[in-house]
Amino acid sequence: MRDKALFRRSFFRTLAAWTLTLTLAGAMPIGRAQDAAAPPDPLAEKMREAFVYAYPYYEFMWLRDQALHHPQSLTYTELNRFRHQRHLATPSDRWANGPIRDTFYSTAWVDLGPAPVLLSLPDTGDRYYVLVLVAADTNSFRYFGRRTSGTRARTVVLVAPDWKGEIPPADEVVRAPTRDVYINLRVLVRNEADLAAAHAVQDGFALRQQPSATAADGPMLRPIDGDVGRVLDIINEAIARDPPPASEAPLLERYREVGVCGKGCRFADLSPELQQRWRALVPAMVARFKTSLDANLTHVKKVDGWLPFRLPRDFGSNYAMRAGSAANSGGIFGVEAAEATYFMAVADNHDEPLGQGRRYRLHLPSGGLPADAFWSLTLYEFVEGGQYMVANPIGRYSVGDRTPGLVRNPDGSLDIWIQPDAPVDAAQRANWLPSPKVHNFYMNARIYQPRPEVLDPNWKMPAVQRLQP
Repeated sequence: MRDKALFRRSFFRTLAAWTLTLTLAGAMPIGRAQDAAAPPDPLAEKMREAFVYAYPYYEFMWLRDQALHHPQSLTYTELNRFRHQRHLATPSDRWANGPIRDTFYSTAWVDLGPAPVLLSLPDTGDRYYVLVLVAADTNSFRYFGRRTSGTRARTVVLVAPDWKGEIPPADEVVRAPTRDVYINLRVLVRNEADLAAAHAVQDGFALRQQPSATAADGPMLRPIDGDVGRVLDIINEAIARDPPPASEAPLLERYREVGVCGKGCRFADLSPELQQRWRALVPAMVARFKTSLDANLTHVKKVDGWLPFRLPRDFGSNYAMRAGSAANSGGIFGVEAAEATYFMAVADNHDEPLGQGRRYRLHLPSGGLPADAFWSLTLYEFVEGGQYMVANPIGRYSVGDRTPGLVRNPDGSLDIWIQPDAPVDAAQRANWLPSPKVHNFYMNARIYQPRPEVLDPNWKMPAVQRLQP
């Protein structure tokens, strides 16, 4: 399995994915910049444009293949069945950079071609969850959960866009834009004592094809590392299986000349010259999706040491944003800003990196961070190989609205003390978030169901105050 397999993204790749809405929303499509001195090359321009448009279909199918055909994958499962995460992340978890401790993740891959699929949503009471449906073009098209549909039990029938047969009864019918669908589910976990209850809630989510289908007409092609022809053929197979909206049909006609059109386009049918041009272009384009995003990090506006991340609901016609997000899996794993907004602290009030054994104070207003669901602040140290939680004697890796024993100031505000050693003062010790003695670190503030002020681009996190030794 490639090192890129699920969630194995470097810190800066993750940053790049989250900052797409800030850095690419108004940018020209990736790959269009050319040397001013080079002569025009309309065919090369069309190839680049076609690949920017079509690349997300390949990533969707690559991730699907990992989940359904690679037992070593963290999301390995059967078609139309959930795979559930079952434990809270700790410093020993090195499968992910910056893992979350607030929710359990569950994933599923659905094929609606043979028949509709019934999705059962349990009554979760006051427990937060969000379930996102993602189409094969990596656009999210439906949210379920506390914010959008409530937490009462209900059944939803998922139907393929071209399904003409019987539709089983359900509380709601969702006609998906594509037959292949990815499901991302997050269920709140309150603490270690809550694990069994959270698992029971996870198990209440279920998928069932109705009527049952003995076999799905799955993709015939499997990814082969380094095979550019296979990349193009998988894209065309995916587009044929999961046709884009009718409004994008003219684009496919435009790209037919370079071998990207869905049904009727095959790499083997291209001229040897065009095949060779694709073999040179595809690796460079994929690298460009990533490196251009990394470069765009320098353009993200850091406010008082924090980088804000607000993802859009979908990518619309911004195919450059969609391609860049697919290259980093930010789109398919992320949620829109109205569901969760993130702020990443990378510097203190002196605009210097956090760490090197220094002491800090973060002052939060009364009520903590403005969230209608929950909020948390998690610390990750930079070590060789990634960014992980910090082992410490009290086993505290984050603080948030569910952290017991926090001591508030008389006005209800909260001071978080961030340092390697336990504070001497008892009140400060109650609000201690342990940091590494040597390495640098960053903090991720997660605000689920952020209140309106958080969605305002002018809203900012309070600066991390560096204290005297």
